[in-house]
Amino acid sequence: MCGARNKKKTVLRDERDRRGLRFLSAEIQQNGDLVFEGQDLGSVVEAFFGSSEYEWRWTIKAEHMPILQKSLGVDGDIINMLETRFSNEKSADVLSFLEEHNIPFESWHRYGD
Repeated sequence: MCGARNKKKTVLRDERDRRGLRFLSAEIQQNGDLVFEGQDLGSVVEAFFGSSEYEWRWTIKAEHMPILQKSLGVDGDIINMLETRFSNEKSADVLSFLEEHNIPFESWHRYGD
């Protein structure tokens, strides 16, 4: 599933410390959609949102993937390019990148404990 070439899934961020957890993955679905899934847990989230858990999902439909590829400057493996550009603390830049480049995406999120 995650071979060296044309990977379908990656974890861009998986940090755990005394303040909580920050997680973000990206996966190309069988239908060609790209799905980012994230979760933040802990005291930092509670201070910001008023609850200790925040989950979200951003979906770029397959028909919009060429816009993402052009914005990333890649013709081939999107997952490897996402790893290069948005791993670890840089994962916080994904949303602003999508918005800045007018890449259509569907969004879902949930706050709660």
